[in-house]
Amino acid sequence: MSNYFADNNLLTRKILKNQTESVFEFYGRFENFMKQRILLLSMPNYASGFDRAARFPNLGLASIAGNVDEDLIDKIAIVDLITFRSDLKKFLNKLLMNFQPDIVGLSAMSFQYQTAVEIAKIIKQINKEIYTVFGGYHITLAYDIISNSEDAAYIDFMIRKEGEIAFNNLVKALAAKTSKFSEIKNLSYKENGKFNHNKCAENIDLNKLKIPKRNIRITKKYFIFGKRTDVIETSRGCTMNCNFCCMPFMYGRTFRKYDMNRIKKDIENAIANGAKSLFIVDDNAFLDIHHMHNFCDLVIKNKFNKIDYMIQASVRGIASDENLVRKMAEAGFKFVFLGIENVESEDIKLLSKDKKVLTESVRAVKLLQENNIISAGGFIVALPDDTEEKIWNNFHFAREIKLDAPFFFVATPHLKTEFRKNLIKEKAVTNLHDFCFYNGLQVNVRTRSLSSEQISYIISKMNGKYGDIEYIKFNKIKTNYPFFFWKAFIKNIPRMMTNKLRKILYPNNKYLNYIAGRKRLIKRMRKWLLDREEVILSRLKELNIRENL
Repeated sequence: MSNYFADNNLLTRKILKNQTESVFEFYGRFENFMKQRILLLSMPNYASGFDRAARFPNLGLASIAGNVDEDLIDKIAIVDLITFRSDLKKFLNKLLMNFQPDIVGLSAMSFQYQTAVEIAKIIKQINKEIYTVFGGYHITLAYDIISNSEDAAYIDFMIRKEGEIAFNNLVKALAAKTSKFSEIKNLSYKENGKFNHNKCAENIDLNKLKIPKRNIRITKKYFIFGKRTDVIETSRGCTMNCNFCCMPFMYGRTFRKYDMNRIKKDIENAIANGAKSLFIVDDNAFLDIHHMHNFCDLVIKNKFNKIDYMIQASVRGIASDENLVRKMAEAGFKFVFLGIENVESEDIKLLSKDKKVLTESVRAVKLLQENNIISAGGFIVALPDDTEEKIWNNFHFAREIKLDAPFFFVATPHLKTEFRKNLIKEKAVTNLHDFCFYNGLQVNVRTRSLSSEQISYIISKMNGKYGDIEYIKFNKIKTNYPFFFWKAFIKNIPRMMTNKLRKILYPNNKYLNYIAGRKRLIKRMRKWLLDREEVILSRLKELNIRENL
């Protein structure tokens, strides 16, 4: 890391061609103009299990960095804390002391937000003059709540919705030592200690955005299935009406595409920075099937199919076009995540999904299997009328269609969604405000017949049971990534043996393995600067147990 801080070769200072007046020339008129040292942080929090298969860089921060005017920058770096596993406080102290930032940007989803606040406290303890700028989904959803909370003391600015233009304009203002923040759209800023919230701009014209700046990442350990990976996007937004989704609050119900020439440059940039696989993080690229055909044609024509591709897709988008799936296989797609959501007709209706989703899911998975593409599928369970049997029906459906990677997500009452309002009306929400549990895997609701902890225990059993001998036989992760699969399997043997031993030694206590999992959760959260031991212990009472973890 010390080599990085000594290396200014990463900082290019070229003034854009055809620009009549550079940023430096303009702001040089201000007596106190000063180039900025900018540090961008993504949070370390992850959903348990995901990190063993994949750790991705934060594309949003790389895009924001790529769209800061070069003449404003003294130094700029990105640190994806998800790659970091040691003492977080110690690392942050060393990082901040070495880098000496003027501005620290922190990107957080809802379950990562409280960790971001704790990091902001560390920043302010080291140097109160460092500006902290918060952005991401949670800020967009909760800026009004945050403004009136104790957290506001550690946050200087908030950027809502898309951040590329707003952040650049904020850096301009800070570099020039001006306080004309009221003119910056999407920005929330303080005046006399209280936040003002500017109007939001129209959605960005994506083709005016510069390529993400990937070469300034300090951390490099990104992978999926053992291969070095990076992230790209070919579109933003979604026009569907799923009532559990936060997307409309970020972009509205819109869909925008990047030009194929721009996508080509982005892929080239990612490959030049070492990517052997790419995860396409589009919200719903399959809204435009023609766009996906064009993307595959681009990859094949330019021989970008020497690396692997992963994407999330609607089941209809996959099921409706057999030719597209074949073309995806030729283009190098190895993994597709499908939003199946639920197998119960009433639950599908409650989620505002089309009732054809099950039929389409069967066909989509079949097409993927026939083309040697790993099929993953997300289910949303623990809706108000769910019983244990109904929740298990999702497990049985996943096994029936031989899904390679099922994800049993829990209904999560995200802020401002219609789904949250409905769950509150049903008195089904058991955790309204502690957002660090809002990661889709922790349970924040109850059903009419099951408590939160009972739901959590059921899902843990489903996850444990899915990976049996039969699963090893049919799954395509083993086929496409054999070294990763068997290495992960062997690494997991000690835990499997320990779980078996507990069952043998304590046959009358069926919760011991579940309690061990809650113990691991407590330890993980402490690494993320969160102490939730008492909360997690108290919830075990719902199972009539309270063990000393």
